[in-house]
Amino acid sequence: MFAMQLEGGAPIYEQLVSKITELIANGTLKENEKLPAVREVAKSLGINPNTVQKAYAMLEQNGLTYSIPAKGSYVAKTETTEEIIKKKLLKELSESIAEALKAGITKEEIIKLIKEEKSDD
Repeated sequence: MFAMQLEGGAPIYEQLVSKITELIANGTLKENEKLPAVREVAKSLGINPNTVQKAYAMLEQNGLTYSIPAKGSYVAKTETTEEIIKKKLLKELSESIAEALKAGITKEEIIKLIKEEKSDD
């Protein structure tokens, strides 16, 4: 079971997707490892099983997991997982950049921020 602190901002299923994605990305959850049962997760977090099911469905849609009927959900092949996570993050970054531009932040300010972040490495 994975420990998780639910917070107010994002919907619970999105928080769950983020946490499981992080666990897959950092290798805590390994290829072909079975995810905890929907009811088990729901009970331990005190949330509705439908919320967990929605998160698991999103993970499968994103290609991070696969399911076997009557057996459960499992972590997908690791090689594809890294690429899927990278694509997801690039999409989110692209959306954030588009929002920033709409809000009046200039391309130069965005580039400066990226350069500053890179120099922190």
